[in-house]
Amino acid sequence: MKPVKLLMITAVVALVVITAVSLYTSQQGVTSETETVEAYQASVLQSRAEKHQFMKTDEESPFVVQKESFDSLNYFDINPEFKVTASVEKIENGKVHQLQTSDDSVKVYQEVAILHFDILGSHEDLTLLQSADRDHYFLPFYDETSAVSTYGAGRYLETEYDGSQSKITLDFNYAYNPYCAYVKGYSCPVPPPQNQLSVAITAGEKNFD
Repeated sequence: MKPVKLLMITAVVALVVITAVSLYTSQQGVTSETETVEAYQASVLQSRAEKHQFMKTDEESPFVVQKESFDSLNYFDINPEFKVTASVEKIENGKVHQLQTSDDSVKVYQEVAILHFDILGSHEDLTLLQSADRDHYFLPFYDETSAVSTYGAGRYLETEYDGSQSKITLDFNYAYNPYCAYVKGYSCPVPPPQNQLSVAITAGEKNFD
């Protein structure tokens, strides 16, 4: 066989092998991504199941404390699009807020950081607060669903922030209502005005029926 012809055959075989490997790798990537999404959804569902059990039976549940009946909480469908990465802009000697509460009292929090992130094609900011006793961080917010399909006095979101990170994850699929959304007898801080998002966060808890 002539060298030139042999070289052409070798090149064709190599191209076929490369194409097959690329296709296999691509398919594996899709499978892996699908499994990751499924695992993520399972994790959120597990969290919701645990909260359901807490609300129904735990002695610290607002329903148990107030002796109110409880059936279930309402949620939006799980959507990974509402899990975002936020950059952290720390605030030194941040402004102190006396947040109005649902029973017209006040609770004191201090600004510690501004969280910058993109969601639904919009750039948004939320101010992260810390309790006066520095016991916990607090991230309350309003969005375009507030007083429509979600609690009118805003929702809350837990964060992984410990005071040191430059970036953190915000997962609005875990957004939850304060106890005041369920029963009377609780004092719940409302979000500061700057924590109004310009988009509809159709994730996490809905209004409680």
